[in-house]
Amino acid sequence: MRNFVAGLLLLFPVCLWATKDSALRYANAIYEKDIRTVKMENSTSGFPFPLVQMGETGSLKLEFDQITDERDYYQYTLVHCDALWNPSALQKNQYLNGQGYENIESVTFSNGTLMKFVHYEAPVPSASTTPKISGNYLLTVYRNYDETDIVLSRRLVVLDMKGRVDLTVIQSSQVELRPTHQQVNFNFVLTDNYFMPKPYQDLKAVILRNGEWITANTGLAPQFISGNSYNYQYQTGNQFEGLNEFRFFDIRSFRQSTAGVKQRFNVAGQKHIVLINDQTRRFDRYFNWADYNGRYFLFSRDIPLPSGASAEGDYCFVHFTLKSDEELKNKKVFVYGELSDWRIHPDCEMFYNPDNKTYEAVIPLKQAYYNYSYAVYDPADGSVDTRHFEGSHSETENNYMVLMYHRNQTMNYDELIGYGLENTRGKR
Repeated sequence: MRNFVAGLLLLFPVCLWATKDSALRYANAIYEKDIRTVKMENSTSGFPFPLVQMGETGSLKLEFDQITDERDYYQYTLVHCDALWNPSALQKNQYLNGQGYENIESVTFSNGTLMKFVHYEAPVPSASTTPKISGNYLLTVYRNYDETDIVLSRRLVVLDMKGRVDLTVIQSSQVELRPTHQQVNFNFVLTDNYFMPKPYQDLKAVILRNGEWITANTGLAPQFISGNSYNYQYQTGNQFEGLNEFRFFDIRSFRQSTAGVKQRFNVAGQKHIVLINDQTRRFDRYFNWADYNGRYFLFSRDIPLPSGASAEGDYCFVHFTLKSDEELKNKKVFVYGELSDWRIHPDCEMFYNPDNKTYEAVIPLKQAYYNYSYAVYDPADGSVDTRHFEGSHSETENNYMVLMYHRNQTMNYDELIGYGLENTRGKR
């Protein structure tokens, strides 16, 4: 393992400056390898999902790091998309007020860290880049006013509420799925003054588990309509695997013993954290503990400052080890969660060590409290399976969100007109 670490340290700076893939993807993506720890959350909401109300400015905060000791000059803009994240046919002046872009001017250089980086922050939306209409928006950050020189993209949604979503989450009503699956039932009650001539064609419901787009259910039409109430009490189409509570580790301090950490050491002037060896939980009974539903909380306990994380939190190399008696054939294993950008991230791939019968990975991460899981990726069909190593239980605590989209008949775009959020245990 030490030889592997030394090789990684030699390759890491080269990888940071490798040629980027600048082809725009209408998803959360990072296009340059020196861009790290990207977050965009609504700080006023109890659930950290990038949702804003029509007319709001600055309710989201975008932040990210660049592993360098020199600042760059970035701007962001917004691109309107349909309910399935395809670009709308609208022109920018049809969906944005203002100049159409915003300079990212809050720049902080790392202070007292071994790994030098520059931290960027910006409010979203801004007064100069304000959505005119609701729906899905892709935020793109680019360099020096060149919209083709993209460094990252993030999804956000803008809500213009036209009704309420009454939402409940229960164990699956199908007997064979009851131990492992959860069922999302909901009604959408439309306001009296909103006209919807073709609801079976133009009304779309999207269900998200823990705000994760990769497993979103996007295929539900109303089951039946009664007045202004649109019913989605399906028996089969609204099922989700409950999965398991996320694993966790705490690297908010490099000086104290913390949860999930087995060993700390330095190599070539860089900090390394070795986590406890993980075992498969596929056949374990459900065990309840509080988790952060796959996310991470940035903070450094080693710095006696109120900010704690933005420029003072350091980076380190985190060693993951997962016990597996055999290597999965024709499939790959990844560390998965918000730390992997909720996708199959190449930096989070694990490699099988036949001598130890373990999957292993070393990932550079910033000081924080982390949730994570292990995902199996099948390149043949693109499927992502976290159940293989984590198991699935209908008792698992999850947040479910319902987004209601309607096809605007005048301008031919998908507007977001309804939103509901519910926890499996009734805690919002």
